[in-house]
Amino acid sequence: MRARSVVGTLVVLALLWGLVLVIAHGGLQTVTGQALDEVALAQAKADRTGYFPGFALVVSQYLPEVVAVVAGLVALVWAVRYRRWTAALCATGAVLAANVTTQFLKHGVLDKPDLGIQQIASNSFPSGHTTAAASLLMALLLVAPAHRRAKTGRWGAFLAAVVGMTTVLNGWHRPTDAAAALLVVGGWGLLAALAERLIGLARARSGRGARGTAAGNIQRLREDRSRRRRQRSWREDRGDSAFVPPAHERQAQEQQARQWQERERAASSYGAVNGQPEPWQQGVRRDVEDGSPWFPARPRVATAVMLLVLSAVLLAAAVWWPYPTVAGTLAGRITLLAGYLGIAAAAALGWAAVAARLRSPLR
Repeated sequence: MRARSVVGTLVVLALLWGLVLVIAHGGLQTVTGQALDEVALAQAKADRTGYFPGFALVVSQYLPEVVAVVAGLVALVWAVRYRRWTAALCATGAVLAANVTTQFLKHGVLDKPDLGIQQIASNSFPSGHTTAAASLLMALLLVAPAHRRAKTGRWGAFLAAVVGMTTVLNGWHRPTDAAAALLVVGGWGLLAALAERLIGLARARSGRGARGTAAGNIQRLREDRSRRRRQRSWREDRGDSAFVPPAHERQAQEQQARQWQERERAASSYGAVNGQPEPWQQGVRRDVEDGSPWFPARPRVATAVMLLVLSAVLLAAAVWWPYPTVAGTLAGRITLLAGYLGIAAAAALGWAAVAARLRSPLR
């Protein structure tokens, strides 16, 4: 790992959490921010009965809990199946840290002054419902094997955005609450991805120079046992062939066997199926930094930037609207749409930043 990778990750982390502070100042401390948040929430409540059937409203009530439980179970299954123990440990820490951060910001740091705009002046920033579901979706992305990472990133960002929107639709939170929660989760996902890479690098270095340590002794014991097993099989085969390969031929056979084992592990990590050419025969693109197989990151950062720009344009149009921006007017609907797009942009930005920094080493 290069130093610029660590610095780049920390810069993106500062950007995500800096956006949280900007949103907190605008949505909590300013008259315009509180007014736009209140209009968006009132418009969402007014649209509940007019545009959504009763079944959809019932589903939206339980969607955060269902998404959180399903994401947690799938992450557990993948961690056991693909032996992603380090990733699972880092993902668990990210889940706990994100939820603790949200509650600490909501109840211990941030305060919403009563500016005479919102009916309930108590602070609900950031959203705890959104953080709980989104953090488990982020854990699923961290634990996902390389060949499942693109789809997991796409669906994770989509479901996290939908959960944030349903909290607004149900009247639990305002758009800024959900957007800030997604950015908090994205920041901790970045730290978890960085921690996984650093732990993997430390383990690789300790494995190469672990002479005299407990881990090195166990590794050498396993190698000696496998070597003695092969020598025993060669001695047993001598009764039929009366020929024992020379030392250089045995070394060549051992090297070839190790190469085939590495290829089998690579095939399992890529999810290769019968009848298809193996990945090393397809000219797989390699990462320029550590030589590991490269997989595309989804969603793209360009998507998040586009959503951010569009939501900012809609918010500016709502602010400078010639008529009062209230629920039921065109300006009110523009404000709610800008809030939904801002939630989607926060989800896309967090997931794209984490997926772009995950690597796919052969395991």
